[in-house]
Amino acid sequence: MIKRTAEKVLSIISVVLNLLSIGLIVLMIFGSNLLVNDPLFESQIEQSMYGSGLTDAEIQEGMTFMQDFIMIIINLGWIFVVFGVISIILAIVGAVKVNGNPKLAGILFIIAAATSGVVSLSGILLIIAAILCFARKPKIEAPIQQTDENGYTV
Repeated sequence: MIKRTAEKVLSIISVVLNLLSIGLIVLMIFGSNLLVNDPLFESQIEQSMYGSGLTDAEIQEGMTFMQDFIMIIINLGWIFVVFGVISIILAIVGAVKVNGNPKLAGILFIIAAATSGVVSLSGILLIIAAILCFARKPKIEAPIQQTDENGYTV
């Protein structure tokens, strides 16, 4: 049986990185929510638009666009959080299953990498762990054959 310490360590590091990124995304979502609902922020933006010589209709259109844009960013943030949680769950299940069924763990690591973002550091670590799951095979020991004095297998 092969020790699968490298795969476990890579998946744990990936889970920690995903937790940190989810935490930052949630903080940004709540910060954006506070900006959308803050009348002081809105009035400062309107004052800066008035100073630039825009008409009232253009200012209202710009304010509506800004609020819609921030709401889109908030919704995309929640989608990233959901994908991050799915990735964390798959990576943890893969780390638990890596000793018993390395092929299943490798598949789970690949799916987790896809949901966390393949180009992110955590996604790269999960892909490396998946490659290790598929590439490392236990050594098969040849059975000891006993032969008699004539060379026949006993």
